[in-house]
Amino acid sequence: MDTFTQLASTHIAELLFSDRSHSVPDKVLGRLMNGGYLARVGRRTSGIKGGAGAFVFQLGRYGRALLDVEGRQSPTVNNHALMVADTYLELRRAERLGVLTLKDYAVELSVPPAVRADLSVSVDFPQQSRASRYFLEIDLGTERPARITEKLAGYWRAVEVSADDWFPYVVFVVRQQARKNELARIFRRLPEERQEMVRVYLTGELIPRLLEL
Repeated sequence: MDTFTQLASTHIAELLFSDRSHSVPDKVLGRLMNGGYLARVGRRTSGIKGGAGAFVFQLGRYGRALLDVEGRQSPTVNNHALMVADTYLELRRAERLGVLTLKDYAVELSVPPAVRADLSVSVDFPQQSRASRYFLEIDLGTERPARITEKLAGYWRAVEVSADDWFPYVVFVVRQQARKNELARIFRRLPEERQEMVRVYLTGELIPRLLEL
């Protein structure tokens, strides 16, 4: 739980209770809340027009102590953390279908010298007999162009100091076509060698595009 900061009940049910009846996750989550191991933050917004969605959970007082997690609990729903979890879940779904094997992953991974990847994943593509690694940037459409350019400059510095033969693609994951178009325009203004490093995909097209990348 501490890996993703916050998870919706739908994330937890699919990742941990997919083979159980619908009542089991609710009972387990209720017991963990009553014991102070989990805390309910609120409800996730459902769809573009809003509305109440799934309940969102984070570690409670005793859960944080058990896992030795520092820092304060968030008083509000963290939509960015939830979209990171959404993206991870897409990878796990593809894994269940045999499209890929998720070998390793990390949230908020430090990429020296000056940037952090929202989600770093190492995957095998068994049907293609190849492996790859990606730095995924989960984008809610809230960061201004200057901040995007600054972040990409940080990744380029990481390329320059890396001793590896190749550097992972930096893939921005977005929800809306308008944001995808906006980021694509920003990327086209980059020097040509930096453009090769970065991609932007809609959430629903992420897995097919990674198969082609």
